[in-house]
Amino acid sequence: MSPRARKPARRISGPARAALAVVTLLACTSARTTSARAAEAPEVAQACLACHGEALAEGAPPIAGHSSNYIQLQLVFFRAGRRKNEIMQGVAEGLSDNDIRALGKYFASLPVPDVKPPADTQADLTKAGEAAALQHRCAACHGDTYLGIQAAPRVARLPEAYLAKALGDYRTGTRPSSGGAAMTEVAGSLSDADIKALAHYLAVLP
Repeated sequence: MSPRARKPARRISGPARAALAVVTLLACTSARTTSARAAEAPEVAQACLACHGEALAEGAPPIAGHSSNYIQLQLVFFRAGRRKNEIMQGVAEGLSDNDIRALGKYFASLPVPDVKPPADTQADLTKAGEAAALQHRCAACHGDTYLGIQAAPRVARLPEAYLAKALGDYRTGTRPSSGGAAMTEVAGSLSDADIKALAHYLAVLP
């Protein structure tokens, strides 16, 4: 799926407009204080680094090291309104196809964050999650180490709450699958217990 032609920007709601103002302010600060690698980012990426940079905003996943294909597809989904998030939709609707390609290339060029997983205090839940991952063949798309392949994203050591929400959104169809309908089909068969176990297992992977 290739990014479509840029559409005229739609009116952004009051909450999204306020959030974007905060993102812009944070981006200006981030541009002065983040690492030298962040300073090399294209201008269009500076606002992204305010939430997805070295210090993550609450609820924002790390995107450094994801494949360019995956990042581009998610931005296209946000821009088209197929993936719902008021802040991200407000940001993405102003992006051109060239912007999306530049963002995909830049974030894919960054190293995967060296994240230390949280201590696993729920061994039984981890075991249930590992069994669910085997049953649903999660590694077939996400790789044996769950670091992602092409349009299938890295899922190892992402925040547990983010993973649970993503699986729930796939199950309800409110988040489109980036690899055909694979995630929609897989998540459609997951129970609440499966989602909880999978999210925990992936979050604490060593």
